[in-house]
Amino acid sequence: MGYIVDLTVVLDDIFRTTGGSVTENAALKVMGTHVKSGRKDSIHRDIRSFVTELFSIRFTIPQDLVLEKIIDLIRQYCVPPNS
Repeated sequence: MGYIVDLTVVLDDIFRTTGGSVTENAALKVMGTHVKSGRKDSIHRDIRSFVTELFSIRFTIPQDLVLEKIIDLIRQYCVPPNS
């Protein structure tokens, strides 16, 4: 889950900041910013909390809930800069 959300957020940031003209340096800068900003830690903390909560409620986790959480996190962390 974390890798899917991280990748989506990083790709969103890359395309937002480069205007579609992506360079290796721009991609590396965005990835570094993602980690340094604490967003990566926040995403993974949200996921750990979500999984812990689900395991305390049920033994098996419905995939729909996991997919819904992935979508929710992507929407939460892929916010346009003006928002």
